[in-house]
Amino acid sequence: MTARFDRGRASPVYTGRMKRRATLAILTALALSACGAAPRKSQVKAAPAFDLADLNGGRATLDSFKGKVVILDFWATWCGPCIHEIPEYAEFWRKNQPRGVEVVGVVMDSGSPNEINDFVRENRIPYRQLLGDDNTAEKFGVNQGYPTTIIIDRQGMIRKTILGSPPTKFETLQQLADAALSS
Repeated sequence: MTARFDRGRASPVYTGRMKRRATLAILTALALSACGAAPRKSQVKAAPAFDLADLNGGRATLDSFKGKVVILDFWATWCGPCIHEIPEYAEFWRKNQPRGVEVVGVVMDSGSPNEINDFVRENRIPYRQLLGDDNTAEKFGVNQGYPTTIIIDRQGMIRKTILGSPPTKFETLQQLADAALSS
């Protein structure tokens, strides 16, 4: 499997096996790029502990949600897709909160607590909002942008991480919440 060089050419001339591998590599790259972002691996692991201030002056920890399915939504007030999701999250929360599902916003990089509180009030966000920090985002692996949504089951295990706002996000959230509630 060596390339041989012809005189007068700047690049190698590929022979049989190398040509097939190069073609396969190009086709694979094209297929993956056509699918959009690569899906994140679904690894079930324990959710890291956190202790964050909420907008009402209280604090929230992972233990304070023990026995509930938790949807942690890392978002920012300047993030267009995040803002677009607010009505869907509100509807999802209203439907599922009585069943033991908590939707919790973790607001990142969005100004002072007063500014965030004004935003929450103006946009009528009914579910709890926590003031996020870089340490918590790092522990949860939130490093590719917002929104990033983490689904935690009743045993405190991360079941899935969803990056961005795919069209079927809330269908997926409902399926995951239903499965977590029945287990």
